[in-house]
Amino acid sequence: MNEEIREYLNKPNPDFDAGFSLFCRYSRNQSMMSWIGRKKDMERLLYELAKLEKQNLPVNPQASVMNTRYNTPGNVRLGVPVTGPGPQISFKTFDERRTRRADLSEEMQKVYDDITEEYKLRRGYHEKLKMAKTDADRASLRERLLISQHKIEQGWKQIDAWLLEQEKNKSEKSFNVSSYRAYITKMLKKADSLTPLQRDTVRTRAKALQDSGEVLGDKILSQLKKYDLI
Repeated sequence: MNEEIREYLNKPNPDFDAGFSLFCRYSRNQSMMSWIGRKKDMERLLYELAKLEKQNLPVNPQASVMNTRYNTPGNVRLGVPVTGPGPQISFKTFDERRTRRADLSEEMQKVYDDITEEYKLRRGYHEKLKMAKTDADRASLRERLLISQHKIEQGWKQIDAWLLEQEKNKSEKSFNVSSYRAYITKMLKKADSLTPLQRDTVRTRAKALQDSGEVLGDKILSQLKKYDLI
C-alpha cells in the first residue's frame, strides 16, 4: 500500500501537477505518462494512481526526468459565454489541442474534420447570438450552439478513446517484446536440457519477434540456429 498516493487521492481537490509527479515517481509506464501529460487527463491520472496505490513499488530513479519530459504545458481553455433565455452557460473546451490530424486513422480524421466544422458553426452562432434582437432569436441560436457544442465534445471523446487504445497497444507490445526476449535469453542458458514444451515456446516467441520487425542479435540467432530453435 502506498501511503503517499493514498494521501493525494484523499484530497478534496487534488492538483494535476502534484499527481502527475507522483505517477512519474512510482510508475514505469512511459506510454501512459506521455498520454496523461499531453492530454492533461485528470480522470485517467486518478485511475492510474488508484492502481499504483495498491502496490508497494520502489521509486523510479528517472522520476524527475520523466516528469519534465512528459508534463507538457497545458492546453488553453477557452470560455465561450452563452446568454439568452435560461441560465447563462460558459463552455470550456480544449480548442488549442495537440492532436495532429495526420496521426489519426482515416475514420478518426473524418471525426476530426467534423469537429473543425462544428467549431466554425459554434463561433458563428455565438457571434449572431450577441447581436440577436429578440428572445425568440436568442433561444433558437442558443439551441443550435448547444447542439454544436455537444457534437464537439462527443467527437473529441471518440478521438481520445481511439488515441488511448493506440497508447495501450504500444505499451502491450513493448511489454511482450521485453518479456519474449527475456524468456528466450533465459532458455538459451539451459538449451541442452529444455523440455519439448519449452523448445516450442522459444520457437514461437522468436518467430513472433521476427514477424513484428524486431531484430535479434547475431549471438542470439546463432544460438537459436545451433539448437534448432528457429
